[in-house]
Amino acid sequence: MDEAAQRAALAAVGEAVVGETAVFQHTTDMLSYHNQLALLIHLLQTGYKQLRNSATASEWQQQTTTALLMDGLIFHYLASFPADSATASPELFAALQAIVPIDAEELNRYLAHLSGYTQYQWELEHLAEHPPQNMAALMIEFLAFAHREAGVPYGRTNLIRHLLPTYFVERRTGQLNPRQDIGDLMRQGRPIPKPRPNPHPLAPDSDTLQRFLARLLNYDAIRPYPAAALFTLMPAWLRFLQTRHLLAANEAQAVLDDLSSLQPDLLVFFQAFAGDEHLAAAVSHWPNL
Repeated sequence: MDEAAQRAALAAVGEAVVGETAVFQHTTDMLSYHNQLALLIHLLQTGYKQLRNSATASEWQQQTTTALLMDGLIFHYLASFPADSATASPELFAALQAIVPIDAEELNRYLAHLSGYTQYQWELEHLAEHPPQNMAALMIEFLAFAHREAGVPYGRTNLIRHLLPTYFVERRTGQLNPRQDIGDLMRQGRPIPKPRPNPHPLAPDSDTLQRFLARLLNYDAIRPYPAAALFTLMPAWLRFLQTRHLLAANEAQAVLDDLSSLQPDLLVFFQAFAGDEHLAAAVSHWPNL
């Protein structure tokens, strides 16, 4: 498609956002993964207008689309004006202000954090129980690190910004533990096996990550782009933790060795995924970006 045809197709997706939520989400995932920010913003602006005028749209859908639109505008600004990335331009401020009321000083502090100019001095105890506010701040720093140190575009890393903390919370609370059929349990009288202990709260393990990815890839609506981003960005995440002195080098290598067992099955899945060969290529190059 040429650009005009692309924008027309995306406008149609955006206009159908209320009735075709899965299609809209899949399209935003795809554009985010490939960092097609101008097209993503066009899609989200169309969808945002439709949701505002809809009497049936859910509050969650409106909030999610609004957040994605604001993220897209900010990421596009950071990519276009990196030298001025710690200070919002009048145009960016006006574009965001038209969506929700914002404070200029808070916006500039956020941009400085997202650009990597400001960082917190983390201790593992600040993050062990995955408090939402601390994890949110840590993920902002990871977006900056992935962009500046690993060359990963903001759009792609943003796909796991909320997904990775969700994984850690679900693992900690037992939601990713192996399940045993109750009939089998009653017949055999064996306890449900406990997952392997993982001493580090910010390092994934293959057992629970496999279950988490399976949800993204096997249940409607499937989300192949966030799943691919989550797996392929794990080496960058582990390097990031090392730079923040939250993970030792030998621990990071042990995690990579463990996660390598997931690569063959994921590669088979993405090789069979029609329409985008880039996902299989990214998985095949793992652990390299």
